[in-house]
Order: sequence, then C-alpha cells, then structure tokens
Amino acid sequence: MSNPYNLLENVLTNIEENIRDNINLNNIAEKHNLSSRHLQRLFKMTFNQPLGSYIRSRKLATSIDDLLNTNSNILNVALNYDFEYEQSYIRSFKCEYGITPGDLRKTRKILKITPPLNLFHSTKYSDGIMFGPEIVIIPQFHVIGKNSKISFRDSNFAPHKIYENFISCELKKIKNVINPNVKISVSRTAGGDADYSFFMPAIQVKNLEYIPEGLDHFTFETSICAKFRFVGKDNNEKNMHVADEMYKTIDNFMDDENQKYFLERKKMNIDIFDRLDIEDGYYLWEWFAPVIKKSSMEILPFSPSGIKKVLKQKLPSLRFIGKKFNNKPKPEEIYDLLAHCQLKNIFYDIEKQSNINYKTFFEGGDAYISLIKKNNEDIFEHWMGMFMPEGTEVPQGYEALDFPKMTIGVCRVYGKKSEIINYDAECRNKLTEEGINFKNEKTSKFLFFRRFNWHRFFEDDMYGKRLLDYCYLVM
Repeated sequence: MSNPYNLLENVLTNIEENIRDNINLNNIAEKHNLSSRHLQRLFKMTFNQPLGSYIRSRKLATSIDDLLNTNSNILNVALNYDFEYEQSYIRSFKCEYGITPGDLRKTRKILKITPPLNLFHSTKYSDGIMFGPEIVIIPQFHVIGKNSKISFRDSNFAPHKIYENFISCELKKIKNVINPNVKISVSRTAGGDADYSFFMPAIQVKNLEYIPEGLDHFTFETSICAKFRFVGKDNNEKNMHVADEMYKTIDNFMDDENQKYFLERKKMNIDIFDRLDIEDGYYLWEWFAPVIKKSSMEILPFSPSGIKKVLKQKLPSLRFIGKKFNNKPKPEEIYDLLAHCQLKNIFYDIEKQSNINYKTFFEGGDAYISLIKKNNEDIFEHWMGMFMPEGTEVPQGYEALDFPKMTIGVCRVYGKKSEIINYDAECRNKLTEEGINFKNEKTSKFLFFRRFNWHRFFEDDMYGKRLLDYCYLVM
C-alpha cells in the first residue's frame, strides 16, 4: 500500500497533466489500483473536498485562459475540457463563478479560481501526511469512557491496548452512542512530578443521563481549539516514530513565538482529543486542544522567582463547593490532590451546577481552589473545590461553605511549579510588610486558600514558570 503522501502527489500531478482529457474519479482510481470509493474517501479526508468537485473546478479554472486569450468559441472550449455539451459547461461555469463564459469575455471581470492543490515536503511523514494547525471552534459534546493511568514509558503503545479493552469490554454498556465507529480519547497530565498521565478512551453520547457503573464521563465545553490532522496508512497501533513526528509538529506550534494563540493543554481537564476513522486501508487522526489568544495572558519579563504582586480583592457573597480532606496536607501533596480531583471530574461536577458565567462573575472565578481551615475542634481541614455564586445547589456527595462579602489579600507568586507551592510563610510576611492585616489561626477558623487560575497557573510561560495566588481573609 502506497504512502498517502506519494499516492496523492501522483493523483494531483495526473489531474494537471490531463486536465483537458477525460479524467475523472474512476479512471484515476483504476490507474492507481484503487477502488473509486477508496480514493474518494482518502481525497476527501485529506483535502476536505470531493475529488470530482476538485477536478471540475480545475477544468473550469484552466479554461479561463482559453476564454480570455483565444478566439475559440465556447462550444470548442467546452469540448477541449471534456464537457459533453456546451450548456453543461456554461451551467457549471456560472455555478462556480456567478457569471457565464460569454459575459466574462465581455466584462473581463476578476474571478477567484481554484488553484492546484499542493503537498509540501514539510507535511510529509514516514507513514502519512500532517496538516495544521487550524484554529476552529468545537461545539460542546459529551463522552463516557474509563479513566486509566499510563506511565510516560508506556505512552506510545499502552493507549491502543487500553482502547481495545474498552471497546471489547465496556462499550456495550453505554447507551445513546453517537458515531460508534469514531474513537475519542481524552488525555491529561498529572500534577506534581508524576511520571504518568491520565488517559480515557471514550465514545460520544447524546447526553449523560445514564452513566454505567464503573465508567467515567466528561463534557468538552464549546472551545476555540487548535486542530491537527494526520492521514496515514492503516496501522491499528500507531508506531512510536509516527507519534514522535506528530508531537514534534505540535510542540513546534507551542514554541512558535509568532503564533497568536497559546495551547492550553490542561484546560477543561483535556489534553488531546483523538478522532480515529479507519476504513479502506487509511486512517484519519484529528487532534484538538483548547487555545487562548496570547494577548489575554499575563506574561512576565524574565525575573527571579518570588512574590511579584500584592493586592486586595473584594469578593461577592460566595458558596464554596468541594470535597473535604482531613488534616493539613504537605505542600507537595497538594498537586497530587489536584490531579486526583481532575481525574474524578470533581471540578466539572461543581461547574455545571450554575448557569451563571462564573468565569466573569469575579476575577479568578474559574480557578480551582485548595482551601485550608480549622473545624470546631480546631483540627485542620483541607478542601478542594471552587467558589460559586451564593445559593448554588450542592451536588450529591459534595459539601459547601458559605462566605459573605469579603476582602482578601492576594500574594501572586511567580516561579517554577515545584517552587511556588510552599510560599505560605513568605506571603504572610509580605502582607504584614504591606500593612495588610489578615486573619490567622488565632482570629479565624479560615486560614487561606491557594487559587489555581487558568492561563496563569496551568501552563508554563516562556521561561518555564507560572503564577499561583495565595489568598488571605483581610480583617
């Protein structure tokens, strides 16, 4: 079986060399020993247009030169480009350009034509063709699947085995499936210094009304995404070399200073969205990840790690919803709890309780929160959750803390992920230096919370650093 790059390069060359002849889907497929259906699917999945339509558009575009630079009558032009009748050529021409060939000769109107398609060497891979990135909007969709942990060492071959097990053992339990032949997988990196990632093979469903026991769910909210497409030879288990080539292309996009968008690989608990459609010997792999405009990010000039900003922030009446973990955790354990909450969709369960756009409800309204307080027995409690509008319904299995209007002192800490998690003492000292009186263990049950803001915390900046807010209740 030919590499799709080589095959399609030959097809495009054949079309241009035989543009005046009787060239069509059937005789091109026969020349390359393919079925017409096979070639049609491969061409459309690669170029997002039918092969027959492309051939017609190229014939019409090339015929314009004859119309404008020769005295051939329209019938002869039509016959020269293998249109059987003059009227069929005129109808096709008007449909394509909104003007008849005769009127074009009279008006010399400027037309937008279909140029020859090209494949560039930079898109050629050992087993296929890579396209992207495109910036697209993905509408909301729901999936049901089964979360797994995969070590980085096994990340090139384990996903396929996990997905095959999901298809054979779990898929039959799921109802309301959309596109049963389309494979979807959601991947996320774990927190801290974990040497594994989370991987969820899944299938798209109409709704989440029924979630089989033992399975997990995920909703991808409407998002602006970067899209990459890979068309390759039928290979049920993508080999390590192909995967490495693809991710190098994606990493180049992330590192390109001229790109207007920044790849959010942690947003909405999603890292990659794979759609694999295998049939007739070739497959299409589409890769999506949410992006934001770089202009909306807070980029700091290079500077040492430490507290970069101190401010006061007024918050409206809020309800904190989350899960309670006993005892005050060690700072390095918080990342593991954050990853656990992401894996179990805890933050998503909280977010969907409110119809209010919590992301604009107040600054930091979309942040994940690690909150430290004491209970009535003066025992430390650690909560993971989110602040929501007051009165938000508490989902089953969750608890809530209600806060009246308040002012918080915020220390914005800048540094590497491993550095910024243990800055409580430094932040307390800094607030005191700035004359901001905050409640402490002696004056309040509430101690402080860490605020993991989107855009500031969940991705490194160009220096490999990020921002974490430490928040204290002002007296």
